[in-house]
Amino acid sequence: MPAFSSADPNAFVGLSLKQTALGTPNLAPAGYRFVKYLSGFNFDPQQDVTFLREGGDGLDWGSGYLKTWKGVGQLVMYARPEIVGQFLSVMPGGATWTGGTVPATHFFHTGHASFPYVTMIAGNPGTDLLHLLSDVRFTGLTLEAMAGEPWKITAPFTAITYGGSVAAGLLTPSYTTGTGVDSYFKYYDTPSYSLDGTADSTIESFKIDLALGAEELQAQKTQLDDIVIQNRDANIEIVRRYQNKTTWAKIAYGGGVQPTTSVATGAFNAAVTQDSGANLRQLSVIAPLIAYNDDTLTELDPDGKTIRETITGKILKGATSAVIFELKNQHASSY
Repeated sequence: MPAFSSADPNAFVGLSLKQTALGTPNLAPAGYRFVKYLSGFNFDPQQDVTFLREGGDGLDWGSGYLKTWKGVGQLVMYARPEIVGQFLSVMPGGATWTGGTVPATHFFHTGHASFPYVTMIAGNPGTDLLHLLSDVRFTGLTLEAMAGEPWKITAPFTAITYGGSVAAGLLTPSYTTGTGVDSYFKYYDTPSYSLDGTADSTIESFKIDLALGAEELQAQKTQLDDIVIQNRDANIEIVRRYQNKTTWAKIAYGGGVQPTTSVATGAFNAAVTQDSGANLRQLSVIAPLIAYNDDTLTELDPDGKTIRETITGKILKGATSAVIFELKNQHASSY
């Protein structure tokens, strides 16, 4: 009997361009990009089975029935110029192409209420078992970036439809080169990090959590009818080496020497850039309005530790979108 490995080179995960509508899976091979997934990626056909013990069954369970069937999981990957555009076009969405040639500029933002569905296909173990997930809705996005590491994305999702036939053209995944124009964006790739409008070279990491308040609707079948988005929440955490009291006093004391009733606000920008000319690739994220919640300092330690600030806040909707992504890549057309 063969032994299958979770690292089988034939295993794959493909992400489609957005579906035209709920119930219309995207099965066109040309619309897929394949994900160089990381540990933590998962998908699971989730069957909610209820078991019953009724009169006459004695001490044992007598029957069972299926209540709900859906797919759940999370996508985990490093942000690369091509796959990250495909992903950002559905989460957070709001994709706009400026119309230029390579490097093509795309914007994605939270200032909308349109949440497209996508289709995913996965082979695991290897290509012995193929999984088709359609009507997939991403319900969150966590962007983590830290010194010396690639920018990393984790995104939970729910699939209304699980199963179906797979186009032959999707069975042979193709990946762009792991270096050069489709390499993962790293924290130190010609970086630009700024807090409250001022460039800051001491920022060591940041994390942006974007979560959608999803409501699953089910009526007269075991499948969900729809997944509707009722609200959105965005939070940020920034860690940097402590330089002076300015930011701490701003957040705790409103810039004074004692607490006030005001809530301090600010902004955060981060961008990384690779190469130049036609090979230029760039990813940036902007939080134009942050309501700061806390600024925690490293505790005193007689053994000695560098003092760092961990700044947290809620990202608000101001004059523009709460969170904005800008991407320059090879995809010179609309998503």
